[in-house]
Amino acid sequence: MNRRAFLLFCALALGNAVLPLRARADDQAPSDAARERWKNLSPEQREKLRERHREFEKLPPEEQQRVRKNFERWQKLSPKKKEATRERYKRWRELPPEKREQLRERWKSLSPEEKKKLRKRRGGRKPKPD
Repeated sequence: MNRRAFLLFCALALGNAVLPLRARADDQAPSDAARERWKNLSPEQREKLRERHREFEKLPPEEQQRVRKNFERWQKLSPKKKEATRERYKRWRELPPEKREQLRERWKSLSPEEKKKLRKRRGGRKPKPD
């Protein structure tokens, strides 16, 4: 997931949890818990969420759907798996940009069958960076 998509994913995750100012895409009314979480955010955090939400709304419908599906998958993960995912992402972000690009290119060069094999070997996850 590229950085922009990741940030939008985070915004959707947080926005779905705390944005009480207007109905969300699924037309659910915000819960009392969401209203409380929103009240506890700093003005900077609120503005950041609003900005990410505006970015999300500018995405084409297919991209919005992709982000929503990723969010739904994220919600279903156990806390342990979420933490492991955060840690892998942190390690990925710590790699030098040229190493990340090298790994992306290597991944892109694999056939769908090779990607499937690697995911299966790693429990459905994409391979960790070297």
